[in-house]
Amino acid sequence: MVTMKKIKKLYGGNICRQCINKTYKTHLVHTNCQYDQIYASLCPRCNEMKNIVTGFKLSGFLKLLFK
Repeated sequence: MVTMKKIKKLYGGNICRQCINKTYKTHLVHTNCQYDQIYASLCPRCNEMKNIVTGFKLSGFLKLLFK
């Protein structure tokens, strides 16, 4: 199961939704994720300015349950 704790440990911080989808082969959409800030931040994985995921809503958690 993918958790934010696992992602933080692997990448040294939270990453963007696109990187989560590529890394774990998931199909998360904007409504599946929780974002901390309104403004974009630098993603530690892809080094691009994007909205960083800080948590998952129930629908996102269920999609990641078996990954």
